[in-house]
Amino acid sequence: MPRISLPLQIVIAICVGTILGIVLGPICSIFEPIGTAFIMFIQMVILLYIPSSIIHGLGSTSPAVARQLFRKGWVFLFFMWALIFLAIFLLNNIFPKMEIIFDASKTHSKFEESFLSYLVPKNPIYDLANNIIPAIAIFAIIMGVALMHLTHKEPLISFLERINNTIEKVLKGITAISPFGVAAIFANVTGNLYFKDVIHFGFYIFPLIILVCIFTFWALPALLKACTPLKYREIISEFRSTCLLAFVIGSPSIAIPFLNQCIKRLSNKYEIKDKELHNTSQMIVPLTYTFTQVGNLLILFFIMFLSYYYGLRMDWLDQALVSLLTIPMSFGGPELAVNSVSFLIEKLGFPDTALILFDKTSIITQNFQVLLSVASMTTFAIILLLGYYNRLTFKIAHFFKHFFPIVFILIFSILVSQRIIFRYQKPESIGDSLKMAAVLPNFRPAKVYKYGEKLPDIKYRTTIDDPMTRIFTTNQLFIGYHPHLPPFSYFNKNGELVGYDIAFAYQLAHDLNVTPVFIPFYYSHLGEMLENNIIDIAASPVLLSAAGRRGMNFPQFYFQQRNVFIVLRQRKNEFINLKSLQDNPNLIIGNLGYFELISEQYFPFAKNVEIIDSWHISHALDEGIIDAMYWELALAQEYCKRNPEYIVIDYGNAIGDTYLAFPVKFNAFAFIFYLNSWINLAHDQGFDKQMYEYWMLGHPPVLKRTRWNILDLIRNKEQ
Repeated sequence: MPRISLPLQIVIAICVGTILGIVLGPICSIFEPIGTAFIMFIQMVILLYIPSSIIHGLGSTSPAVARQLFRKGWVFLFFMWALIFLAIFLLNNIFPKMEIIFDASKTHSKFEESFLSYLVPKNPIYDLANNIIPAIAIFAIIMGVALMHLTHKEPLISFLERINNTIEKVLKGITAISPFGVAAIFANVTGNLYFKDVIHFGFYIFPLIILVCIFTFWALPALLKACTPLKYREIISEFRSTCLLAFVIGSPSIAIPFLNQCIKRLSNKYEIKDKELHNTSQMIVPLTYTFTQVGNLLILFFIMFLSYYYGLRMDWLDQALVSLLTIPMSFGGPELAVNSVSFLIEKLGFPDTALILFDKTSIITQNFQVLLSVASMTTFAIILLLGYYNRLTFKIAHFFKHFFPIVFILIFSILVSQRIIFRYQKPESIGDSLKMAAVLPNFRPAKVYKYGEKLPDIKYRTTIDDPMTRIFTTNQLFIGYHPHLPPFSYFNKNGELVGYDIAFAYQLAHDLNVTPVFIPFYYSHLGEMLENNIIDIAASPVLLSAAGRRGMNFPQFYFQQRNVFIVLRQRKNEFINLKSLQDNPNLIIGNLGYFELISEQYFPFAKNVEIIDSWHISHALDEGIIDAMYWELALAQEYCKRNPEYIVIDYGNAIGDTYLAFPVKFNAFAFIFYLNSWINLAHDQGFDKQMYEYWMLGHPPVLKRTRWNILDLIRNKEQ
């Protein structure tokens, strides 16, 4: 019986895994350990392979051969880097360039100030322990170049070659069990993939996939066809042999033995007879694996997506430095991409939750990233081999025939995508579509009174002075709310009262086992409503600093954030110099919700004007009644998303922090004691973090409904 070829085994494994995922759904998580173990077997040798392959690849050759290879290959390597960077920067124009936050806290970012420490290997052991990949790669390059010039280097070269050969043997052995690993990976991914996530991040995922396909099946074959005697069908055949398994399992390491086979086939095809051919191929494969994984440069596209997604500005210098840094970060496989992305997220000041986005999107994007990396490795290995042995045939007409249309199609696609996105994508749509039921498993709609609506008879409630006694006697929790303060308390597009604070209020009522009732308030009357027992607690942003106000007391704070300014976008440059603003007696600052208690400390000479409602902010700024609105960052950021003619001016922590707390009646000491314990428990259980990710960042909650699958469909029919 004829043996089934490995590519066919992989295709069968993909089909089996996909079918299992569709039928069983999230139950396929049981296959995750198998897939993870399979990837871990590959990764266990990769960390050692990167420095050893670089040092061996450079050190095993003579300076003359190295110069020859460099002369033959550097143009093509730089061309591939330049082409992918051009495509990424063109694709970056898809994202609407709406700057929401302007960072006025410093002249240079921490990333710019510390750039050299990420690039120069001052302490290689520290860099290795902390996964500072660019410094590790550069250290290996320096060691390899130094080894190249040694005279008695054979023992070390032999040792490194044995390490590389051992790693390749291990990888070749892993290919024998790869169908089982592939089936497990696809079953787990298909079973746990929520298609809403794919649509939600579509502006990042779909352009990346299209870019990879253009490069893999057009740009790179066109480059090979213009520079070598190979035909398109032969090029695709080589790509298929090297790329298929690596694409399926999401790891380019498995392509190393196939690259060696590709070099042997082409050497026989073009009758390359050289006693040093083995040594040359042993040098070409590690070099291509290390330096030409251009798919890893797509990290830059993800960082640009984060800049759009979070509304955080990256100036041209940050973009240039990140672009430069992603080159050494591309050395090695995408297994290390998580470390690289985590490193960039931290240094560029993105929220920690940005790594969650990478985890979600990489389920799909990593395989395409690997596809492009292995295709570029194959391309460069062929060019280096044929170039070193003078088999290149550069056809300039063919080159321009293909690459001009590629650039034209990219630009045309981006312009069309821009029009579609600008027309249909509205920043405020994410917050307006959030629902309380999506994040609170036990949610039941409560009675919500609005401004001007007649309130229920509360005479009996007002006679009970102690809030805890009042709550349990009436079996109701009366909650004050302000309706126009997203993302804390507001009405979504369905007319449902939602928000970060409102979710806390619902959870509090659930834990007290009472019915929540929501009553609207104005900040000017809040203390009076609490003192007169009209409401038991308020669930809209109120500063802890307001504890001195009549009728109010507070438990511990539940939310902390820095304060910022909201200004007209065209007046942004007037607010760069903080010191001159603090000394300006003509500055007029708007305040809503007791924020004047903080602004007076940081702007003692400015005039403070009370803003009754968030609806009045735009009128006050447009008419010059106020110069700037002093507010908390989350409130200000959401306001500017919904009103793009304004911008947030962020001074870091230089103009104070906001501590939000739930106000209660002044003498409600038993209630305060309970709330302190309840807030601590909510924090320990991760409730506040889950609410932050949902209401502030728009991330789907951790507790999701079980994804649709055939097995559940059959069960429901039987029932």
